[in-house]
Amino acid sequence: MIRNIFIPLVLLFAIKSNAQAPNGKQVTSIEGNVIDMSDGFPVEFATIALIRKADSIMTDGTTTDFEGKFFLSTTETDFFIEISFLGYQNKVINDFTYSNGVIDLSRVGLMQDARLMEEVVVRAEKSTTEFRLDKRVFNVGKDLSSTGASALEVLNNVPSVNVDIEGAVTLRGSGGVQILIDGKPSILTDDQGNALGTITAEMIEKVEVITNPSAKYEAEGTSGIINIVLKKNEQEGLNGSFSLNTGIPHNHSAGISVNKRNKKFNIFSQGGIGYKELPSRIENVLRDNIILTTLETKGDEFRNELFYNFILGADYYINKLNVITLSGSFAYEVEDQPSQTNFIRTSFDGSQLQE
Repeated sequence: MIRNIFIPLVLLFAIKSNAQAPNGKQVTSIEGNVIDMSDGFPVEFATIALIRKADSIMTDGTTTDFEGKFFLSTTETDFFIEISFLGYQNKVINDFTYSNGVIDLSRVGLMQDARLMEEVVVRAEKSTTEFRLDKRVFNVGKDLSSTGASALEVLNNVPSVNVDIEGAVTLRGSGGVQILIDGKPSILTDDQGNALGTITAEMIEKVEVITNPSAKYEAEGTSGIINIVLKKNEQEGLNGSFSLNTGIPHNHSAGISVNKRNKKFNIFSQGGIGYKELPSRIENVLRDNIILTTLETKGDEFRNELFYNFILGADYYINKLNVITLSGSFAYEVEDQPSQTNFIRTSFDGSQLQE
């Protein structure tokens, strides 16, 4: 009776230790346990990849369970095993010990991949438009549509502000707008000229729109106050920047900004030059039904502007809340408006009467 039980057990062990795939190849079983080398805890869901050495192709794989254990089988004979997991250094195993068709890797330790960063810089950008209690602030540097533009074009991009072709500025459809530069009146904002267009967008940090000005502002700003704040580099030492822009139709500008600052004084200077063309096409048809004639007007109009500007100034910082600024500016603009208009008078039958 004992002999009959022993023989089936021997046969079963022989079948397990000499398992073969359906194609007749020997099947090798691979098992092991993946742990963290720093604390000995199991590494869950680590990736186990079986890679063929001949062509480095992954032929089989699995992941570890909640206890860090894994098991897989293969018919490959020349391979290596790669164990990986996020936050750990990859582990490659090339040497194996076979025992009755089983490779027992036992405990495999993974080392944490701790890489030190030299520096982490976190930058936050202001939104294009900020709504404050007494004003709205339009940050020019964040608006791509202002690249290469003049101050007038920048103002035209500000919500509720409109600039017509002659350079007249209105706020919410009303005139009488007081325009300041760095909180102070300037000859560049004179309504009699178009000198404001000589300031390029690269020189402007932000535009403040004050729709309900307090008593500290002059009465001429009946519709509101627009304050153009120019850039001033706050880093100590010598700082500078240069910009060059071009566009089609002709819209070219170049600007330079330099300043030198210490704890008490800041000397700054800005300059720019630009040229732009504003072409327009005119077509008008006037019909006279009494004398049966038509007057047709066709032509091209241009508004070409060449401008220069220069600003020089100095700041004296009394304390963190008070500063005295002395600055001067020079602006020069040449405007040309070449145009060609043709007038053609014809009868209703299409015959030309006069040109």
